[in-house]
Amino acid sequence: MDNLSHGRVIGIDVSRDWLDLYCLPDGHRGRAPNTPAGHAVVVALARDRDAIVCFESTGGQEWQLWAALEVEGVTARQVPPAQVKAFAQSCGTRAKTDRIDAELIARFFAFRPEAGRSLPAEKLRLLRALTS
Repeated sequence: MDNLSHGRVIGIDVSRDWLDLYCLPDGHRGRAPNTPAGHAVVVALARDRDAIVCFESTGGQEWQLWAALEVEGVTARQVPPAQVKAFAQSCGTRAKTDRIDAELIARFFAFRPEAGRSLPAEKLRLLRALTS
């Protein structure tokens, strides 16, 4: 995680239709559709910034994005929603919007990079899909 040493993180709040983005360290915000075209936008942004992409688990809405990032060689990590929520509370953040969530996810990962998990192997993803 060498690129974390210079604080380049893209936090994404993933929903069914949209990807809300927040980039550290410069505070750039953006929004892309949660479609293959939107995933390509995220890949290009992460490559341009040499950034790690992070997002919460969202009931499977993030899997296609995660797989697209991994295929393109972009480092991506999933962070636990409960820990992001606790981090937000510790910062005194009470408001909840997609834009705010994207920023909190990025800041949480910059603070606790070891909390992020890598994409599980394809067979494990299939097994999880079958059991959920």
